[in-house]
Amino acid sequence: KRMRRPANIEWVYKTVEKLRTAMPDIAIRTTFIVGYPGETEEEFDGLKQFVRDLQFDRMGAFTYSYEASTPSATVSWQVEEAVKQARQAELMELQQAISLAKNQAQVGKTLPVLIEGYGDNLSIGRTYRDAPEIDGLVIIPGELPLGEMVPIHIDGAMTYDLSGSPALEPNQTISLPLVGR
Repeated sequence: KRMRRPANIEWVYKTVEKLRTAMPDIAIRTTFIVGYPGETEEEFDGLKQFVRDLQFDRMGAFTYSYEASTPSATVSWQVEEAVKQARQAELMELQQAISLAKNQAQVGKTLPVLIEGYGDNLSIGRTYRDAPEIDGLVIIPGELPLGEMVPIHIDGAMTYDLSGSPALEPNQTISLPLVGR
């Protein structure tokens, strides 16, 4: 409420449940700000439980940054920087275990991967589950066609990234319709 955002937590739980029931392969991503002025240890514990309960596919956490011209600047109890940093680290550590489990659940599947770049005899891409420049990557041996969607058999999982191999013959790609074009 102090952040002036809707706080109907039951609605969030129900909505996420409905989405996951309707679309079992949906990837849900969110971000949180920790250390907002007045944030108590009890509220932070509630946030951790919320993350444990909803098991987000992707999550980011940022520390609150003081800005003089905002309503939060007038709150008398500013959270100490060390506390904000510790809370951010704790929340991200919690999410790392969730992310690893979510990625491990992808092993054995074949996913369309957009090839976006190259490394040392590797192709780098992302799935529909990954936002550009924010989320994980799929690492594939060899050089696949840049800008193409290639079916990749996922054979490995890390905390944020996946690894796999092409599920088609070399230079064979698939075409997917682009929404909005």
